Amino acid sequence: MRQKFILLFCAALLLSGLWLVMKPDTLPNGSAETKEFYFAILSGSTPEPMVMQLKIGDTAQLDFVSDKDAAVHIHGIDQHIVLNAGVKTRVEFVADQAGRFMLEVHDSEIQLGTIEVYPR
Repeated sequence: MRQKFILLFCAALLLSGLWLVMKPDTLPNGSAETKEFYFAILSGSTPEPMVMQLKIGDTAQLDFVSDKDAAVHIHGIDQHIVLNAGVKTRVEFVADQAGRFMLEVHDSEIQLGTIEVYPR
């Protein structure tokens, strides 16, 4: 009887410890962040594709400046952004689904980057 109690106690202690170590990251509702990213598009491309990391609930703020008219698309998020040459364009959206989403210039199909959205 005593061995069963000790075994049960150890199992409960082990499970409690595992839960504390592996519990989900729970943050208060107001803890979502706004993350800003800037793109300078020259001759239809940028120096290097960017990786943007967000968590569900975060707001992405994307600023674009292009030296010529262009269209940018974020695959999977259904954002279509029209850029006019020399005009700063800002797009904001809340990340509401986890995954990887490619950002590209339509005319040249140049990859501007990847938005990675992780669960909160």
